[in-house]
Amino acid sequence: MRRAWWAGGLVLSAVLFVGAVWAPAGAAGREASPAQGEHPRLIVLISVDQLRGDLLLRYDSLFTGGLRRLMDRSAYFTAAAHDHAETETGPGHATLGTGVWPSHSGMVSNDFFIQRAGGWRRVYVVQDLRTKIVGYPQLAGRSPRYLLRDGLADWLKRAQPRAKLVSVSGKDRSAILMMGKARGEVYWYDHDVGRFVTSTYYAHRYPAWLDALQDTIALGLRADTVWRSTVPPAARALSEPDTSAYEADGVHSYFPHRFSAEGAGTSPRDFQAWLAFTPFIDGAVLRVAERAIAEDSLGADDVPDYLDIGLSQTDYIGHRYGPLSREQLDNLLRMDRELDRFFQVLDARVGKGNWVVALAADHGVLTKPEVRAAQALPGRRITGDWARQLYDAAAQAKADGPAIGARERAARAVERFPYIADAITYDELRGGAPADSFVTLYRRAFHEGRAADRFGLLGLMIRPAPGDLLTTSATGTSHGSPYWYDRWIPIAFLGDDIPAARIAHHIAAVDVAPTLAALAGVPVPKDLDGHSVLDLLHRGGP
Repeated sequence: MRRAWWAGGLVLSAVLFVGAVWAPAGAAGREASPAQGEHPRLIVLISVDQLRGDLLLRYDSLFTGGLRRLMDRSAYFTAAAHDHAETETGPGHATLGTGVWPSHSGMVSNDFFIQRAGGWRRVYVVQDLRTKIVGYPQLAGRSPRYLLRDGLADWLKRAQPRAKLVSVSGKDRSAILMMGKARGEVYWYDHDVGRFVTSTYYAHRYPAWLDALQDTIALGLRADTVWRSTVPPAARALSEPDTSAYEADGVHSYFPHRFSAEGAGTSPRDFQAWLAFTPFIDGAVLRVAERAIAEDSLGADDVPDYLDIGLSQTDYIGHRYGPLSREQLDNLLRMDRELDRFFQVLDARVGKGNWVVALAADHGVLTKPEVRAAQALPGRRITGDWARQLYDAAAQAKADGPAIGARERAARAVERFPYIADAITYDELRGGAPADSFVTLYRRAFHEGRAADRFGLLGLMIRPAPGDLLTTSATGTSHGSPYWYDRWIPIAFLGDDIPAARIAHHIAAVDVAPTLAALAGVPVPKDLDGHSVLDLLHRGGP
C-alpha cells in the first residue's frame, strides 16, 4: 500500500493618524484607570472569527473549560454588535483594533477597489507588494498599508515605549489589522507553506523559538488527518443533524471527516486545503501565543504589554457547514478546552490579577437558508449569475439617460430583482438625514475613493433581502449584510478586577479598543467612534 506523505507523526493535542489631540479613554470626566487595583500587565484581545452572538449562549451548559470561565466570570455583553454594514473579516478586525468604523479606517471590505490616477484598482485589504514574506519571497507581501488609522497597539506603544506587542492568528488580515499600524511581532498561518509567517514590514528573520516550535506544530498538524466528533451524545440535539445536503460538498457532511476521503489528493497543498476547514489551526495559534508569552516575557514587568489572538477556524467551519452545525459545536467544545489551557498559562506566567482578556468577534453569520425555511423564517439561496445580472442592469440603466439622476436610475434597476431590498446611492451616503437606520450602517462602511465591490464603481451599495444568501455555492453560508444576524457578536471582558455579570446593554465593537486602553491607563485619540465602557464593567450594567 502506498504510504501517504502525512502518515505517522506525533499528535499535538496610507494616512496615519498621529494623534495631535488626545483624551483619556472614555467620555469626559471618566477615569482612565480601573476602579480597583493597578493596571494589568498584559492586555489580551481575542477575536473569534464569525462567532455570532447567540452561539456561546446556545451551548452555555456544555462548556467546562476556558469558555466556562469566560461565561461565569466575565462582564459579558449579550447584545453587542458591529454597528456598520459590510460585515467581513477585514473591516471587523480593523474595527476591534482601532475603535473606528470602516468609514474612518478605510477597511471597507476584504477586497476593495481604490481610486488612483487613471482609474480604480482592486486590492486585498492587507496587500503590500512593497514588502516580502520572510523566508518565502514567492508569496505576496503583507502590511497595514491601506489602514488609515492606528489602534490600541499604537496607543500603548506611544504611551509606554517599552511595551511589547505580539499578534498571532490563523489569518493575515486578522493578525495585521488588530495590531493597527504598530510594528510588533506579527505572525499568521499561511496554508500555502504550512507555516506561521510574517512580513518584512515587521521583521527580517524569525526568532529561534518560533523556528523550533514550527517543526513541532507541523508534525502535529500533519498527524491530524481525521477530524472526529467530541460532542457528547446527550448534547447532539442542540445542533443541527450531522448529515445535511447543504453542508460541505453535499456528500461529506458528517463525522468523522477524513483527509483520505475528502482531500483532493495526497500532496501537502491538498492537505492544507482540507486542514483549513478543521479546528486544528486554532490550537496551533494558541501554542504560538503561549510560547510568545514565555519567550518575550509578556506581562513580566509593570509596563503593560499587548497580545492579540485571532482564532479563525470558526469562520472556515461556519462557511462550510453553518453556524448551528454539529461541526461548529465540536469546534466550540475544542475551543473551550484550548482556552482553558491558555488561561492557565496566563495565570502561571503572568499571574492571576495581572492580565485582562477581551473576547469579541469580527462579524456574525446567516444561518443556512434551508434551515431558516424549516424554522418558517425568510430566506432563500440565490445562486447562478446573479452578480453579473445585477451589475449589467445597473450599468445599462445608468447609461440610458442623462448624467443627472444616473445613479438613481441604476439603483431602481437593481431593486427590481426580488432578492434585493435596497440599492443605496453614494449621493445618499454623502450627506443629509438618513432615510432609515440601514443608511446609517452603510454610511459607516463607506469611505470616499474606496469601493467595497464592483457596484461601488457605479456609485451603489447593495442590500440583499433579509435572510437571502447571494452566493456562488449550493452549500454552506456566509455573511456581509447589515442585518442583526451578521452584526451580532459577543463581547466579554475577563479579569480579576472586573465583576462577573451578564449585561444586556448594547455596546459596539468600536468600544473594545478604548475600553482596553482605559483598563491599561492609556490615552486614546479624541475622535474615536467608540468609547470606553469601563463604568458599565464595574457597575455590572447601566
